Amino acid sequence: MKSAVKNYLIILLALFLGGCGGYLPSERNHWPINQEERHSWYPPDETVLSTRRANQIWLDDLTQEIEILFVNHASFSNRELALFNSMSQVDPMIDSMKSKYGQQIETERERKMRMQKDLEMSKVGFIAAEAKLKKIMAVKPPIIFSIADYNLAMRKFRDGHFEKSLKLFLKLKKQNPPLFIQDNIQFGIGSAYFRLKKYPTATKHFQKVLDNYAQGDKSFISYFMLGIIHNLQGEKSRAIYLLEEALDKNPPEKMRNMIQRLINVVNDEPSHATG
Repeated sequence: MKSAVKNYLIILLALFLGGCGGYLPSERNHWPINQEERHSWYPPDETVLSTRRANQIWLDDLTQEIEILFVNHASFSNRELALFNSMSQVDPMIDSMKSKYGQQIETERERKMRMQKDLEMSKVGFIAAEAKLKKIMAVKPPIIFSIADYNLAMRKFRDGHFEKSLKLFLKLKKQNPPLFIQDNIQFGIGSAYFRLKKYPTATKHFQKVLDNYAQGDKSFISYFMLGIIHNLQGEKSRAIYLLEEALDKNPPEKMRNMIQRLINVVNDEPSHATG
């Protein structure tokens, strides 16, 4: 029995070495002999035969597993070879990508350095500008529109103090007045210059009302005032042209009547100019 088990182990070892080494050992012709069993032999009983059959089944199963491992190992070797071939094709691509992206990374690194320098310069400029702004704000407090100045300018104009009214209107213009009142201030300046008989300057401000606040309620009255000024300066055709332009813009009924009446007056009066 010992000899049989020993023989099985030798066969198993040979199969294992053949699967790992890729070759089989040469067949052996001389086997060791147990001297104690040389001159005696007894047939095995049923127990021994049963054990031998079980061992043989186990050896057969083990042999089959070893064969499967060998086939799988060969399959993996083919895959490794295919992978190696693909790597030989991929490596040049990787090298090219390394070169390309390496240049891009270097470019981005240089751009980052430039941006950092620009940012530092911007910070310096911002600090300087902030300091300058603080200095300006400390010297010149923010100008806030004054309703009191506006009411006073209107009251001075109504009372006939046109120079004082003009100074207040000019002051209000620098106070960043709200949009809905800007055309009133512009018209007030033009009216003050008109009452002071400074017609060319008054004309500029009435024209600004038409150019910048055409949708406001002072546009048609500005046409009317321009008609009066041009008529006073002996420019009847210019006066009629502006007044008729105002009528074409569909003024309110009351304003339409005033403009039409002024057209009639201009047409009826002889040309003259006043200083």
